[in-house]
Amino acid sequence: MRKWMGIICVVCICLGMSGCAGGGQSHLNETDRGPYTDGVYEVQMPTYDKSWQEYGKVTVTGGYITEVEYDALNESGEKKSEDAAYRDDMAVGNAVNGLPATYPEKAYQDLTQAFQAAQYDPEKVDSVAGATLSSQNFKKVMTALMEKVREGTPGKTALPLYQDGTYEVEMPEYDNGWKDFVRLTIIGGEVESIQYDARDEDGQLKSADEKYERDMIAGNAANGLPETYPADYIQKLVDSYMQSGSAEEIDSVAGATISTHRFQKLLRHALKSARQGRTELFAVPLFEDGEYRAQMGEETDGWTEFVILVIQDNMISQITFDAMDEKGDYRSKDTGGSQTEREEGFDSAVFYPAILEEFIDKQFLPDEMETVAGASRSTKNFKKLAAALENALYGSQETAFVNE
Repeated sequence: MRKWMGIICVVCICLGMSGCAGGGQSHLNETDRGPYTDGVYEVQMPTYDKSWQEYGKVTVTGGYITEVEYDALNESGEKKSEDAAYRDDMAVGNAVNGLPATYPEKAYQDLTQAFQAAQYDPEKVDSVAGATLSSQNFKKVMTALMEKVREGTPGKTALPLYQDGTYEVEMPEYDNGWKDFVRLTIIGGEVESIQYDARDEDGQLKSADEKYERDMIAGNAANGLPETYPADYIQKLVDSYMQSGSAEEIDSVAGATISTHRFQKLLRHALKSARQGRTELFAVPLFEDGEYRAQMGEETDGWTEFVILVIQDNMISQITFDAMDEKGDYRSKDTGGSQTEREEGFDSAVFYPAILEEFIDKQFLPDEMETVAGASRSTKNFKKLAAALENALYGSQETAFVNE
């Protein structure tokens, strides 16, 4: 009996403790509970970059962050950290450029561990050498992600394509006393306003220059072009972008073709700055990276001459001058044809390189070139083709056709 009474007393004590904490237990749970709302939070980069879209994911359980993930997915849903081919290519590329041998799995792991060690403060996370862009993206993604966690709004979202701010870019040099510029304002991740104009060395705007307006109207009339002037074509170009939302789909303004190209070029760079959050004023490159081609509109003796120009980092990295037949064979590689040409006194294997050398010697200025003896026609064609490659200034990679 004494034994049972002891057991009953123990049970009563236990029940009493549980009951005390009954309202007391929820109080203890609330005290132990973390500050965040349970759930899975995920933020993605706004677009795919070279087929990969980076993302950050945080899981909150019991009010505390219990899991952190950072990686990238391709359109098939495969993780970059598990892509062996990408890992090997990145390691080789870093080695060639004298960078540490890192790869996505390691870089993402290092960033995540540093984030946890910094008590989930992205600003205290240092960049991983050899993975600078991913490090920058990590900070953007995790900053937005922690805002969602603090707000208590689980779910998946993407970063806005553009970061709020004012972004201004300008042409690299003055042209006839004017330097074009674009000032872009982003609010709430959207394009709020665009200012396009040009200023002289005194800071005066072209759109406010009454003499320039009169001269442009008169010049267009003399050349049979529609009437337009800075204030007019500027508004049309800005309206065209605001309607289409694409710098590539802007309607060209008749009588202001060059200004249309410049506006597109400047706007592309301003939008790129807005994606990166780069707010400082900078001059756009003179040439746009890419491969550009110009070719004669008609063939001569079965051959069509052409020029291919490759621009990389605002410099000419490769230039080709040759001709092709209807089958697409290159004249410089046509052994039989070269023999016939040599008998006639023209050898493309000799003259084409000589023309290119003259072009390079004249600092890539076709108007300054001397005619290569024995190749006057090809020199003349080359000068026209090289001049037609001005689309490298604006990034248009459509083939330019030239008439003799």
